[in-house]
Amino acid sequence: MKTMKEQLQQWKNTNPMPVEKKKTQKQKPKKKQPAKQPESFTERDMKYLMNTSMKTLRRGRGGAYK
Repeated sequence: MKTMKEQLQQWKNTNPMPVEKKKTQKQKPKKKQPAKQPESFTERDMKYLMNTSMKTLRRGRGGAYK
């Protein structure tokens, strides 16, 4: 008795099926990425990042935080 693999091979030989060829795509040349500029922060940006200009909570009249 033939194995399943042998039976498939025999069936393929007796029943040729059209094989679709894969379409090849042209490869695009890779673009070189521009060099990154070093970040420069303004004084305002630095204060914002360090939270120095942030309002602080304090107790007002009646003991509530404002």
